[in-house]
Amino acid sequence: MKVHFIGIGGIGVSALAQYYLAKGHRVSGSDLVRSEITDFLRKKGAKISINSKPKSQKSKPQLKTQKFVKRVNLLIYSPAVPKDHPELKMAKKLGVKCLSYPEALGELTKKYFTIAICGTHGKSTTTAMISLILIKAGFDPTVILGTKLKEFRNSNFRMGKSKFLVIEADEWQASFLNYWPKIIVLTNIEREHLDYYKDLKHILKTYKKYIGHLPKEGVLAINRDDKNILK
Repeated sequence: MKVHFIGIGGIGVSALAQYYLAKGHRVSGSDLVRSEITDFLRKKGAKISINSKPKSQKSKPQLKTQKFVKRVNLLIYSPAVPKDHPELKMAKKLGVKCLSYPEALGELTKKYFTIAICGTHGKSTTTAMISLILIKAGFDPTVILGTKLKEFRNSNFRMGKSKFLVIEADEWQASFLNYWPKIIVLTNIEREHLDYYKDLKHILKTYKKYIGHLPKEGVLAINRDDKNILK
């Protein structure tokens, strides 16, 4: 399968790109700037185009990677990508399956025994700790992390061979409502992302809806010292 990523240099999207590379799929992508992440993905075998524009240019960037879109089976895009992005518009016009990063990750959570770490603070640290414990215990999980980890050879991704998937579940724009884990680890809840959420009540309501994604046999692990979680 051929998979194209818009915003492939992002910390989350790049981890998903590594997943598809590890599965043997052909991966291409585009981003506005070259970075350590895009260089790393190129070394892994991804075909990447950098679509930068001069600061003085007021028009939209002249994207050079629309040729990739015509030949792909799946397009995954960063939530930061505007709806009128030329590659995204072309893919939809051609009938290519298009998923946002949270939607694409959500599909993976249904295929694995997923452990999702969420909360306002400490997600990356807790995800890393749980992942390393599982690896040490021999569970060999696949891990999608929101930061680079030296134990993963300075990567934000690890490909395992078991049924276990450990992910960092972001509450930004209620992204985690796309995920269907078997275990949820909730670190804390505070007022954040108020450009999306109306207030703390709205935040708590969204977390409650997310926790409702757990199956009957699911597990919720919480920080009982956090007063907002206990609400």
